[in-house]
Amino acid sequence: MAAVRGSDRVSVKTKEQYVYGIVPASAKAPSGTGIARRRLHTVRTHEAAAIVSDVPEGELAVGREDLMVHARVLERALQDGVVLPMRFGVVMSDERAVREQLLEGFHRDLVAQLEELDGKVELHLRAVYDEEAVMREILEANPEIARRRAALQDQPADATYFERIDLGQLVAEAVERARDVDTAAILGELEPLSVAIDVGSPDHERVVARMSFLVERDRLASFDQAVDELGRRNEGRLQFKYTGPLPAYSFVDLPGQGE
Repeated sequence: MAAVRGSDRVSVKTKEQYVYGIVPASAKAPSGTGIARRRLHTVRTHEAAAIVSDVPEGELAVGREDLMVHARVLERALQDGVVLPMRFGVVMSDERAVREQLLEGFHRDLVAQLEELDGKVELHLRAVYDEEAVMREILEANPEIARRRAALQDQPADATYFERIDLGQLVAEAVERARDVDTAAILGELEPLSVAIDVGSPDHERVVARMSFLVERDRLASFDQAVDELGRRNEGRLQFKYTGPLPAYSFVDLPGQGE
């Protein structure tokens, strides 16, 4: 199995197959086309099938647009039932390789994950602090930080360089404590409504948390309401970006998914 990433270019043949994901054998290929506008079809065994499309002749240039096509194919598949998403860029030599190396080679694991994830979807939540609001909270809760900040306001930056470094460290530690409290509060509301969670590291200093939740479809309305309530209670201090339902990217373990 070969992987194609970013803007890499590889020489391919017409019978090579681009693999999007795994579905039950009874599932149909999603409507529409896939990468390079190739028709989507399935390669089947008796219990599982792979959603694939032919790779065009010549060189296949895989970029951001194709990444979006890959994601949309999986989202269309999810509308019809469970799908195990493959990592972007997986190309196999032909349909026989898809069947023998992937579907039959990992048969037991694929079927088990299809059963486990049936009726479940992934939801993403990213919480971000309002910078002014979180600073007000920190100053109110930490008189020492407020005193040092006030003392430095009218002082030359060059002459107070080290004092400002120390103050910055104190503020960063206070933000980290606030982040821990808020992350625990968010999880306290949403974890009981989910089957599994995956908490990622903040990707920006103002980010409280990046979370993925595996949720039963029949609990989506309750989960949505809980997120709405979190938004209302934290209005003005936290902004939430909430996306889904999505295929269970964070909760599958498939061949070819590692680096």
